[in-house]
Amino acid sequence: MEEKKVKGRLGNLVPFILLCIFAVIYIFPILIMLSSSFRTNDQIFDTSLGLWPESFNLDNFTEVFDVMPFWKYFWNTMWVTGMNVLGTLVCTPMIAFSLSKIRWKGRDLYFSIIMASMMIPYTVTMIPLYRLWSKAGFVGTFWPLIIPAFFGYPFYIVILRQFMLTIPDELIEAGEIDGATRWQIYCKVILPLSKPGIATVTIFTFMSTFSDFLGPLLYANNSDHYTLSLGLYSFMNEHTVDWAGMMAAATLLMIPILIVFVFCQRYLMDGISTSGLKG
Repeated sequence: MEEKKVKGRLGNLVPFILLCIFAVIYIFPILIMLSSSFRTNDQIFDTSLGLWPESFNLDNFTEVFDVMPFWKYFWNTMWVTGMNVLGTLVCTPMIAFSLSKIRWKGRDLYFSIIMASMMIPYTVTMIPLYRLWSKAGFVGTFWPLIIPAFFGYPFYIVILRQFMLTIPDELIEAGEIDGATRWQIYCKVILPLSKPGIATVTIFTFMSTFSDFLGPLLYANNSDHYTLSLGLYSFMNEHTVDWAGMMAAATLLMIPILIVFVFCQRYLMDGISTSGLKG
Protein backbone atom coordinates (compact mmCIF):
# COMPACT_ATOMS: atom_id res chain seq x y z
CA MET A 1 0.00 0.00 0.00
CA GLU A 2 2.79 2.40 0.89
CA GLU A 3 4.55 1.69 -2.41
CA LYS A 4 1.35 2.45 -4.30
CA LYS A 5 0.93 5.71 -2.41
CA VAL A 6 4.53 6.70 -3.17
CA LYS A 7 4.09 5.84 -6.85
CA GLY A 8 0.82 7.77 -6.91
CA ARG A 9 2.45 10.83 -5.39
CA LEU A 10 5.36 10.60 -7.83
CA GLY A 11 2.90 10.22 -10.68
CA ASN A 12 1.18 13.43 -9.61
CA LEU A 13 4.44 15.23 -8.91
CA VAL A 14 5.97 14.75 -12.37
CA PRO A 15 3.13 16.48 -14.30
CA PHE A 16 3.16 19.29 -11.71
CA ILE A 17 6.90 19.85 -12.21
CA LEU A 18 6.50 19.83 -16.00
CA LEU A 19 3.65 22.35 -15.78
CA CYS A 20 5.79 24.61 -13.58
CA ILE A 21 8.67 24.43 -16.06
CA PHE A 22 6.44 25.29 -19.01
CA ALA A 23 4.78 28.07 -17.01
CA VAL A 24 8.18 29.64 -16.29
CA ILE A 25 9.14 29.37 -19.97
CA TYR A 26 5.94 31.10 -21.09
CA ILE A 27 5.98 33.78 -18.40
CA PHE A 28 9.69 34.62 -18.78
CA PRO A 29 9.23 37.03 -21.76
CA ILE A 30 6.49 38.84 -19.83
CA LEU A 31 8.81 39.23 -16.84
CA ILE A 32 11.51 40.62 -19.13
CA MET A 33 9.00 43.13 -20.56
CA LEU A 34 7.85 44.24 -17.10
CA SER A 35 11.39 44.55 -15.82
CA SER A 36 12.54 46.49 -18.89
CA SER A 37 9.64 48.94 -18.61
CA PHE A 38 11.11 50.25 -15.33
CA ARG A 39 14.68 50.59 -16.61
CA THR A 40 16.61 52.98 -18.79
CA ASN A 41 17.81 51.95 -22.24
CA ASP A 42 21.35 51.51 -20.94
CA GLN A 43 20.22 49.24 -18.12
CA ILE A 44 18.17 47.03 -20.43
CA PHE A 45 21.30 45.77 -22.21
CA ASP A 46 23.36 45.50 -19.02
CA THR A 47 23.86 41.75 -18.61
CA SER A 48 25.00 42.16 -15.02
CA LEU A 49 21.48 43.12 -13.94
CA GLY A 50 18.90 40.48 -13.06
CA LEU A 51 15.16 40.47 -13.62
CA TRP A 52 14.56 42.79 -10.68
CA PRO A 53 15.49 46.40 -11.59
CA GLU A 54 17.77 48.29 -9.18
CA SER A 55 15.44 51.29 -9.24
CA PHE A 56 11.93 51.69 -10.62
CA ASN A 57 11.98 54.35 -13.33
CA LEU A 58 8.42 55.58 -13.91
CA ASP A 59 9.51 58.11 -16.53
CA ASN A 60 9.02 55.48 -19.23
CA PHE A 61 5.28 55.37 -18.55
CA THR A 62 4.89 59.15 -18.61
CA GLU A 63 6.89 59.18 -21.84
CA VAL A 64 4.31 56.89 -23.44
CA PHE A 65 1.69 59.62 -23.21
CA ASP A 66 4.16 62.23 -24.49
CA VAL A 67 5.45 60.27 -27.49
CA MET A 68 2.12 59.07 -28.85
CA PRO A 69 -1.57 60.04 -28.42
CA PHE A 70 -2.20 57.05 -26.19
CA TRP A 71 -5.87 57.69 -25.44
CA LYS A 72 -6.73 58.29 -29.10
CA TYR A 73 -5.12 55.01 -30.09
CA PHE A 74 -6.80 53.32 -27.12
CA TRP A 75 -10.29 54.41 -28.20
CA ASN A 76 -9.54 53.43 -31.80
CA THR A 77 -8.57 49.99 -30.51
CA MET A 78 -11.66 49.72 -28.33
CA TRP A 79 -13.91 50.78 -31.25
CA VAL A 80 -12.53 48.12 -33.57
CA THR A 81 -12.55 45.51 -30.79
CA GLY A 82 -16.09 46.35 -29.68
CA MET A 83 -17.47 46.17 -33.22
CA ASN A 84 -15.72 42.83 -33.79
CA VAL A 85 -17.22 41.46 -30.58
CA LEU A 86 -20.65 42.76 -31.61
CA GLY A 87 -20.40 41.21 -35.08
CA THR A 88 -19.25 37.92 -33.64
CA LEU A 89 -22.04 37.82 -31.06
CA VAL A 90 -24.74 38.64 -33.62
CA CYS A 91 -23.76 36.48 -36.58
CA THR A 92 -21.58 33.60 -35.43
CA PRO A 93 -24.22 31.88 -33.21
CA MET A 94 -26.77 32.03 -36.05
CA ILE A 95 -24.33 30.44 -38.48
CA ALA A 96 -23.38 27.77 -35.95
CA PHE A 97 -27.07 27.07 -35.24
CA SER A 98 -27.82 26.56 -38.93
CA LEU A 99 -24.83 24.21 -39.29
CA SER A 100 -25.64 22.13 -36.22
CA LYS A 101 -29.42 22.01 -35.71
CA ILE A 102 -31.01 22.77 -39.08
CA ARG A 103 -30.93 20.26 -41.92
CA TRP A 104 -30.60 21.85 -45.36
CA LYS A 105 -29.15 20.80 -48.66
CA GLY A 106 -25.41 21.40 -48.89
CA ARG A 107 -24.95 21.98 -45.16
CA ASP A 108 -22.14 19.46 -44.76
CA LEU A 109 -20.41 20.73 -47.90
CA TYR A 110 -20.61 24.29 -46.64
CA PHE A 111 -19.16 23.27 -43.29
CA SER A 112 -16.36 21.40 -45.08
CA ILE A 113 -15.52 24.58 -46.98
CA ILE A 114 -15.41 26.51 -43.70
CA MET A 115 -13.07 23.89 -42.23
CA ALA A 116 -10.88 23.98 -45.32
CA SER A 117 -10.63 27.77 -45.19
CA MET A 118 -9.05 27.46 -41.74
CA MET A 119 -6.12 25.65 -43.36
CA ILE A 120 -5.31 28.58 -45.65
CA PRO A 121 -2.67 30.92 -44.15
CA TYR A 122 -3.67 34.57 -43.92
CA THR A 123 -0.59 35.53 -45.94
CA VAL A 124 -2.07 33.69 -48.95
CA THR A 125 -5.28 35.77 -48.97
CA MET A 126 -3.71 39.00 -47.72
CA ILE A 127 -2.98 40.58 -51.11
CA PRO A 128 -6.30 39.60 -52.77
CA LEU A 129 -8.21 40.92 -49.75
CA TYR A 130 -6.23 44.15 -49.78
CA ARG A 131 -7.01 44.67 -53.46
CA LEU A 132 -10.69 43.96 -52.78
CA TRP A 133 -10.88 46.54 -49.99
CA SER A 134 -8.85 48.98 -52.05
CA LYS A 135 -11.27 48.70 -54.99
CA ALA A 136 -14.14 49.29 -52.56
CA GLY A 137 -12.41 52.43 -51.29
CA PHE A 138 -12.19 51.22 -47.70
CA VAL A 139 -8.40 51.25 -47.27
CA GLY A 140 -7.52 53.89 -44.71
CA THR A 141 -10.70 53.26 -42.70
CA PHE A 142 -11.78 50.89 -39.93
CA TRP A 143 -14.26 48.99 -42.13
CA PRO A 144 -11.88 46.26 -43.40
CA LEU A 145 -11.18 45.46 -39.74
CA ILE A 146 -14.87 45.39 -38.75
CA ILE A 147 -16.99 44.06 -41.63
CA PRO A 148 -15.54 40.49 -41.72
CA ALA A 149 -16.73 39.91 -38.13
CA PHE A 150 -20.35 40.28 -39.30
CA PHE A 151 -19.88 37.33 -41.66
CA GLY A 152 -18.34 35.04 -39.04
CA TYR A 153 -14.80 33.79 -38.59
CA PRO A 154 -14.35 30.06 -39.35
CA PHE A 155 -12.63 29.20 -36.07
CA TYR A 156 -15.38 30.74 -33.96
CA ILE A 157 -18.08 29.11 -36.09
CA VAL A 158 -16.49 25.71 -35.50
CA ILE A 159 -16.27 26.29 -31.73
CA LEU A 160 -19.96 27.22 -31.43
CA ARG A 161 -21.10 24.50 -33.82
CA GLN A 162 -19.33 21.85 -31.78
CA PHE A 163 -20.85 23.28 -28.62
CA MET A 164 -24.38 23.36 -30.05
CA LEU A 165 -24.06 19.74 -31.18
CA THR A 166 -23.99 18.81 -27.49
CA ILE A 167 -27.48 20.32 -26.99
CA PRO A 168 -30.09 17.52 -27.22
CA ASP A 169 -32.32 17.66 -30.30
CA GLU A 170 -35.23 16.66 -28.07
CA LEU A 171 -35.33 20.20 -26.70
CA ILE A 172 -35.82 21.57 -30.20
CA GLU A 173 -38.49 18.99 -30.98
CA ALA A 174 -40.29 19.87 -27.74
CA GLY A 175 -40.27 23.52 -28.75
CA GLU A 176 -41.67 22.69 -32.18
CA ILE A 177 -44.44 20.62 -30.58
CA ASP A 178 -45.33 23.61 -28.39
CA GLY A 179 -45.66 25.72 -31.55
CA ALA A 180 -42.45 27.73 -31.21
CA THR A 181 -40.97 29.11 -34.41
CA ARG A 182 -37.38 28.38 -35.36
CA TRP A 183 -36.38 31.90 -34.35
CA GLN A 184 -38.02 31.45 -30.94
CA ILE A 185 -36.23 28.14 -30.45
CA TYR A 186 -32.95 29.83 -31.33
CA CYS A 187 -33.49 32.77 -28.94
CA LYS A 188 -35.14 30.96 -26.02
CA VAL A 189 -33.54 27.51 -26.13
CA ILE A 190 -30.25 27.49 -28.03
CA LEU A 191 -28.75 30.83 -26.98
CA PRO A 192 -29.32 30.40 -23.22
CA LEU A 193 -27.80 26.92 -23.31
CA SER A 194 -24.85 28.14 -25.41
CA LYS A 195 -23.67 30.81 -22.99
CA PRO A 196 -20.34 29.08 -22.12
CA GLY A 197 -19.49 28.67 -25.82
CA ILE A 198 -20.54 32.23 -26.64
CA ALA A 199 -18.46 33.53 -23.72
CA THR A 200 -15.44 31.63 -25.04
CA VAL A 201 -15.84 33.07 -28.52
CA THR A 202 -16.31 36.58 -27.10
CA ILE A 203 -13.09 36.36 -25.07
CA PHE A 204 -11.13 34.99 -28.03
CA THR A 205 -12.47 37.78 -30.24
CA PHE A 206 -11.59 40.50 -27.74
CA MET A 207 -8.07 39.22 -27.10
CA SER A 208 -7.17 38.63 -30.74
CA THR A 209 -8.64 41.91 -32.03
CA PHE A 210 -7.27 44.09 -29.24
CA SER A 211 -3.72 42.87 -29.86
CA ASP A 212 -3.97 42.59 -33.65
CA PHE A 213 -1.05 44.19 -35.47
CA LEU A 214 -1.13 43.03 -39.08
CA GLY A 215 -4.72 44.09 -39.82
CA PRO A 216 -4.34 47.72 -38.69
CA LEU A 217 -0.91 47.84 -40.34
CA LEU A 218 -2.48 46.98 -43.70
CA TYR A 219 -5.64 49.06 -43.63
CA ALA A 220 -5.29 51.81 -41.00
CA ASN A 221 -2.60 53.68 -42.93
CA ASN A 222 -3.72 57.02 -41.51
CA SER A 223 -2.33 57.98 -38.11
CA ASP A 224 -5.83 59.06 -37.06
CA HIS A 225 -6.86 55.40 -37.31
CA TYR A 226 -3.86 53.86 -35.57
CA THR A 227 -4.46 51.31 -32.83
CA LEU A 228 -2.28 50.73 -29.77
CA SER A 229 -0.33 47.95 -31.46
CA LEU A 230 0.65 50.35 -34.25
CA GLY A 231 1.39 53.04 -31.70
CA LEU A 232 4.46 51.05 -30.65
CA TYR A 233 6.04 52.29 -33.89
CA SER A 234 6.23 55.73 -32.25
CA PHE A 235 9.23 54.52 -30.25
CA MET A 236 11.20 53.64 -33.37
CA ASN A 237 13.09 56.06 -35.57
CA GLU A 238 15.57 55.71 -38.40
CA HIS A 239 18.61 54.92 -36.29
CA THR A 240 17.55 54.02 -32.76
CA VAL A 241 14.76 52.35 -30.82
CA ASP A 242 13.52 53.53 -27.42
CA TRP A 243 13.28 50.03 -25.97
CA ALA A 244 12.40 51.18 -22.47
CA GLY A 245 9.53 53.32 -23.72
CA MET A 246 8.33 50.54 -26.00
CA MET A 247 8.32 48.04 -23.13
CA ALA A 248 6.32 50.48 -21.01
CA ALA A 249 3.80 50.94 -23.84
CA ALA A 250 3.58 47.16 -24.33
CA THR A 251 2.91 46.76 -20.60
CA LEU A 252 0.02 49.23 -20.79
CA LEU A 253 -1.25 47.43 -23.89
CA MET A 254 -1.27 44.14 -21.99
CA ILE A 255 -3.34 45.40 -19.03
CA PRO A 256 -6.84 45.33 -20.68
CA ILE A 257 -6.23 41.85 -22.08
CA LEU A 258 -5.00 40.64 -18.69
CA ILE A 259 -8.06 42.09 -16.93
CA VAL A 260 -10.44 40.39 -19.36
CA PHE A 261 -8.64 37.06 -19.01
CA VAL A 262 -8.52 37.18 -15.19
CA PHE A 263 -12.24 37.91 -14.82
CA CYS A 264 -13.42 35.63 -17.64
CA GLN A 265 -11.05 32.66 -17.45
CA ARG A 266 -13.71 30.50 -15.78
CA TYR A 267 -16.06 30.98 -18.74
CA LEU A 268 -13.16 30.38 -21.10
CA MET A 269 -12.26 27.07 -19.49
CA ASP A 270 -15.89 25.94 -19.31
CA GLY A 271 -16.45 26.77 -22.97
CA ILE A 272 -13.32 24.97 -24.14
CA SER A 273 -14.01 21.87 -22.03
CA THR A 274 -17.53 21.52 -23.42
CA SER A 275 -16.91 22.39 -27.09
CA GLY A 276 -14.70 19.45 -28.04
CA LEU A 277 -11.53 21.56 -28.31
CA LYS A 278 -9.66 20.25 -25.29
CA GLY A 279 -6.72 17.98 -25.96
